[in-house]
Amino acid sequence: MSGHRTRHCRHRTHGRRPDMPPHPEAPPSVRPPLTIVPATPAHAAALAVLHEACFAGQPWHRPWRTTEMGQVLALPGAMGWIALAPPDPGATVSDGIATDHPVGMLLVQTSGLDADILTLGVRPDRWRRRGIARTVLAHGEDVLRRHGVERIFLEVALDNRAAVAFYTNAGYNVLGRRSGYYSTISGETFDAATMGRTLV
Repeated sequence: MSGHRTRHCRHRTHGRRPDMPPHPEAPPSVRPPLTIVPATPAHAAALAVLHEACFAGQPWHRPWRTTEMGQVLALPGAMGWIALAPPDPGATVSDGIATDHPVGMLLVQTSGLDADILTLGVRPDRWRRRGIARTVLAHGEDVLRRHGVERIFLEVALDNRAAVAFYTNAGYNVLGRRSGYYSTISGETFDAATMGRTLV
């Protein structure tokens, strides 16, 4: 990172923090209709399920459990948003009621004029490459801007080239490198790029 910045306390899982799944986004023309709602501690269980779907099998990350998700959502300055998509046509619904289901999420932690992205993910398979991550990120940035946040930062595994490209295309710049930032239970480590952008 250029210069020195004192970073506030973050939730960590075995010494590492999740970043975005390695899938680029498709043009806006294929984006599904979405409803974006604020995430609250009451969503911990649903978000843990979504988080597992987004990040299972990645070498630099394991999904957060429900208790860990609840801890993240309860952090000082924590904010988040969930992208809900309409149910599939012909899908079975309970009591005749069609319920939107979560397909994407963004969690951040704010401190003064700064915010850190804790996780950004989109459900795999047909939900990726449809602009959902970009939509949720843009929504979150807009809310943060209205709350007076001026700068936003994140770490992303350097090996996750698609995620680095995604954030670069979204206006983020590489500010530095953190050696061994991500670690696996087996002891393998991965370097992270620190990225950021201004919101003003």
